[in-house]
Parts: sequence; structure tokens; C-alpha cells
Amino acid sequence: MDGIEALERAYKRDGAYLLSVCRRYVRDAATAQDMFQDGFVSAYTNWSKFSDRGPGSLKAWLARIMANTCLMYLRKKDPMREADDISQIGFKTVSDESLAGSIAGVRDEDLYNMILSLPDNERTVLNMFVFEGFSHKEIASLLGIKESASAMRFYRAKAHLAEMIEKYEKR
Repeated sequence: MDGIEALERAYKRDGAYLLSVCRRYVRDAATAQDMFQDGFVSAYTNWSKFSDRGPGSLKAWLARIMANTCLMYLRKKDPMREADDISQIGFKTVSDESLAGSIAGVRDEDLYNMILSLPDNERTVLNMFVFEGFSHKEIASLLGIKESASAMRFYRAKAHLAEMIEKYEKR
């Protein structure tokens, strides 16, 4: 199967999932759609770099391209290189376990919207760490920030989510 045919099938079969990858990074739906299209253009251009490793490998490769396309966009929009000062934290400590327990009571759509409402730099790190499985060292390298800044943004994202979930539960 040639690249165009494989990408057309992937577009039809996995398009909704791949667009959701873009939406996790980019708040604006129209911009996410642009990143989705740019991602497919990049996949076509780089088709020779794809190596089929069995079922799911094309979907995974395309998801990585979508995430990277969004990261490049975010880097150009806001370099995210500002320092994160640990001493200026005003959030309560949130454990992964307590956050996971709180999330269990939130509808998927509402949680998705909460994540979308996070500041760009926090949402980006949260997505890379939780959904893409990057380490803070890898995130720091990809975003051009310090490893401690990646960890701090993840911490802030968790704290913001905890606050939003607390308000959600009280309504």
C-alpha cells in the first residue's frame, strides 16, 4: 500500500482520535483543525520515515506527528522559555492518588473542558507527561525549558485541575 492510500485510510479510521490529540494541545478548535491538516501534510512529506511495526503503528506514528505539529505551533506562538520560580507557588499540594479519585466523579467532557481551560504552558506539559508519556527531562528538551520548569508546570496543572474539580463537585 502506498503512502497516500494508507494516509487516506488512517484519516477515515483514526481522524477523530488524531484531531482530539491536537485539541488536547490547542485550545481553539479552528487552530486544532489547522494543526490536524498540517500534521497530515507532514506525514505525507515524511512517509519514507514511517516503518510499519504492525497493527497500530501508523496510528501511533500519526499521533506523534500531530503532537509535534502542535508543539511547534505553540513554540512559535509562545516560546514558553520563561523561568518558573518554585518559591512563588500559591497552590496546595495535590497527590496523584487524590486527583485520580476526584477525576473519577467528573464526566469525560467536563474534564476535557477543564484541561482545555488550563494555561497553555501547563496544558502542554500535562499532555506531554500524562498522555504522551514523556519524562520531564524529555519535555524540557523538546520545549527548551529547564527540567524543573516542566515539573513545576505539571504541578501547577494538577493544582488547577484539583481546584476546578472541587468547584465542579460543589455545584
